[in-house]
Amino acid sequence: MSPKLQYTLIKIWHAWVGGAFLVAYLTADEDTYSMHLFAGYAVLAAIVVRLLAAMVAPAAGPLRLRRPSFGAVTAWFAVRKGRHPLFAWFAAALMIIVGLAALSGALADVFTWLEHPHEAIATASLWVIFGHIGFVVFIYGGKRLLGRIGDAVSHIRLSASAKEHSR
Repeated sequence: MSPKLQYTLIKIWHAWVGGAFLVAYLTADEDTYSMHLFAGYAVLAAIVVRLLAAMVAPAAGPLRLRRPSFGAVTAWFAVRKGRHPLFAWFAAALMIIVGLAALSGALADVFTWLEHPHEAIATASLWVIFGHIGFVVFIYGGKRLLGRIGDAVSHIRLSASAKEHSR
């Protein structure tokens, strides 16, 4: 399977899990409970499918889940090249917390005492998701934006410096 196809599958999976999580989160009241249930099970299915895909994916392929490592983070900061190792940390954190939210929701159907922990885990997972989105936006767009801001500030300083020297 080509890396391009694997990246396409990852994007489809993101749409699946993200959309299902959003629907589950927004329908968490009694009036829309059946939709909440369906979306929650869709999230659980997405997590299971992603973990299974990672197990059968080629070792160097994009579908493989990278193992988080503090050493990889330290090494990356030394050279600042290649895929940022914090992606592996976010993937692990998201798989765990979103998986726990979906699993606790499924178990809360049988064990009602899990309803409050399920809500707490789902709320916590929302913050991890926001952190992930912020990190991705920063890595793929924020660095360029910061570079442009730095260039603009340097240009302003150089312009001001040139004006002072010409007086």
